[in-house]
Amino acid sequence: MRLFRRAAPEPLLSVVVPVYDVEQYLADCLDSILAQTDAPLEVIVVDDGSTDRSAKIARRHARRDPRVHVVTRQNGGLSAARTTGIEHATAPYLTFVDSDDLVSAEGLSAAVEMLERSGSDYALLPYAQFRDADAPSPAPPWVADLYEPQARTVTAHENPEVLAQATAWSKVYRRSFWDRAALEFRPGVLYEDQEVTARAFAAADRIDLVPFPTYLWRIRPGSITREATERSIGAFFDAIALSLDALDAVPGARAARASQVLSNDVPRYLRTLAKVADAGYRERLFRGALKLLAEPDLDLSQAPAEARVVYALLRAGRAHDVTTFVEQGGFDLPSLRSDDVDGRPALVFPFAGDPDVPDEARVLSERQTPLDATVLRAHLDESGLRLTIAGWLRHVDGDRPTCRAWLRDITGWEREFTVTPADEFIGHRVRTTRRSNEDSVWDLSVALPDPDDVDVSELVVEVTHHGRTRRAVATRIDPLGSAAIRQDAGGPTLSGEEPWLLDRRDVAVWKGELTDPEDIEIPTEVGEHEVHGLVDQVLALRLPWDFELEDRQGYLALAGPRRLKVVVQPKVPREQLTFWWQRDHAADPRA
Repeated sequence: MRLFRRAAPEPLLSVVVPVYDVEQYLADCLDSILAQTDAPLEVIVVDDGSTDRSAKIARRHARRDPRVHVVTRQNGGLSAARTTGIEHATAPYLTFVDSDDLVSAEGLSAAVEMLERSGSDYALLPYAQFRDADAPSPAPPWVADLYEPQARTVTAHENPEVLAQATAWSKVYRRSFWDRAALEFRPGVLYEDQEVTARAFAAADRIDLVPFPTYLWRIRPGSITREATERSIGAFFDAIALSLDALDAVPGARAARASQVLSNDVPRYLRTLAKVADAGYRERLFRGALKLLAEPDLDLSQAPAEARVVYALLRAGRAHDVTTFVEQGGFDLPSLRSDDVDGRPALVFPFAGDPDVPDEARVLSERQTPLDATVLRAHLDESGLRLTIAGWLRHVDGDRPTCRAWLRDITGWEREFTVTPADEFIGHRVRTTRRSNEDSVWDLSVALPDPDDVDVSELVVEVTHHGRTRRAVATRIDPLGSAAIRQDAGGPTLSGEEPWLLDRRDVAVWKGELTDPEDIEIPTEVGEHEVHGLVDQVLALRLPWDFELEDRQGYLALAGPRRLKVVVQPKVPREQLTFWWQRDHAADPRA
């Protein structure tokens, strides 16, 4: 029995966690918050009348950690629970965490530290969605676009793009600003954070953008379907209307926010039309979209092309044709043939050529053509680093793209690779969706850097295609072969894992009895077969290894740590193994 409890230091940050029936997630959420050690904090857990073990879990954490305080109230909804938490918060900074989500160990502290230096009103931090905490999705583009590598302070009203991050969480507020702006969550409504975000922006002078990935937003099974109801979508558009009214006093902010909602949020709801047959939901969604489309000075250049086609149909009074658009695969972009409009990449959507749907609507937005880059094969030895990579602009087809690549080190050191096109067919093991993806494979080589010049280096890839150039740090690796093998030579080491890096860690070379692909007996049955025995690293560095026999073809690849598999495929023209061939040619009798 504990007779004495260690007092917590004076808190600098109050973390409000509203809780209702989340026993499955709450412990992990609280543990992630309590891992913050740099900034003294208090965690205000508001039990909003939970009927499960949530309150018990919260009280257990409070007994173990003096920073946790549990407040119990009758069930009143999320807004009321957050308000109760604010009333009990005592620190000069304030943030919110939903009880099924997670936060990183450094982001909140970094935000507080920056606010202390800058004097800004609040700070924004990046968020990402997750189903598996070990493999979160990338931040959505409207969030990723906000952040540069270095933290910075911006003048609020000159940067309405920050409104795109319209969540209660992933922000740290100065408490004096919160009170001065009279911010509060409207009780009894859904999407209450929309209005609060808009009112905070309207009242703010300066905002800090802190580029530490901080907040992980849990996507529960069926969460999108739960939002796809007439009541929920109606509440969403009601909340958007309140947020737009809150922005009226800021020149340009209303139009900017309406454009963001039409570019970022409404397309997500439109895509649910392929799964949800609720006529009330459909009608309310279209009515809300049309009301936003009537706002003046809209900029829909970053709206997905498929949404712009739907908006054209809605503006023409043809809401009934949206069902046809969905049924014909309008939201299944890989299934659509590539096209161009005035030299810009586009897709052939349903209703292409319709007089009510301008060709301009079919042009892919910049966000829809990111660079997808993967390290397929890697070999590091005393002579240098040799890589095979695949990299293409998503959804873009046409002539062969061009590529540049270089190593970039945190010390400022850079060295460009020699890049040559690779004559390697990857469509039998990588899902290529465009014909030009097969021409988007390159061999890279660079001399081994002096160990004194490098610390941790990343691979930067730049691809130009159809008049668009994209640059990205390659973090993905092909787990089937040598890119997934840790290697070292002369000091530098390949990580062999995502994110892909060249660093200076030690690596242990492993041994096994399978050393030569020629020694592997290829099964006759089509399918995937695991090979008995441990793979030697010498063999692993040659993987994936393609074979072609008289009656079958396929490849050898890693099945897991030091395990080998053989994938046997029927002998067919190689293009027929790809997605794009099936889409563009399978139904064509001339193919």
